[in-house]
Amino acid sequence: MKTQRRWIYCLLIVLNVPLGLATRWTPQYFPEIIRVYGGDVLSATCIFWGIRFLYPVKPLWKIALINYIVCFAIEVQQLYQAEWAVKFRNTPAGIILGHGFLWSDCVCYAVGTVIAFVLAWLIEKII
Repeated sequence: MKTQRRWIYCLLIVLNVPLGLATRWTPQYFPEIIRVYGGDVLSATCIFWGIRFLYPVKPLWKIALINYIVCFAIEVQQLYQAEWAVKFRNTPAGIILGHGFLWSDCVCYAVGTVIAFVLAWLIEKII
């Protein structure tokens, strides 16, 4: 069961990453709401899949809670504006940390967490 779940969540990560990056790198192909908020929602879902991959038997509600805390921590760290941190955020890898704190991102992370939770619950009911 654990191995099967890990494969499913690995596949979800592989599908989620390019879609999330596409909302940032080719926004012209998406509706306005996806352009503005989709990347953050998909970031939260991807982090959820990653945590579930690492902990395939932990209760889903705990994964959701951990996921939101991680996403919120990533958002809050954007308030830290040391020179080295700003330089890192301006590199391609800086997409992980983001740029600038926004309360709307915290809402997007909540939406992404709920979406991932519901999908994971459905998937795990089926398998």
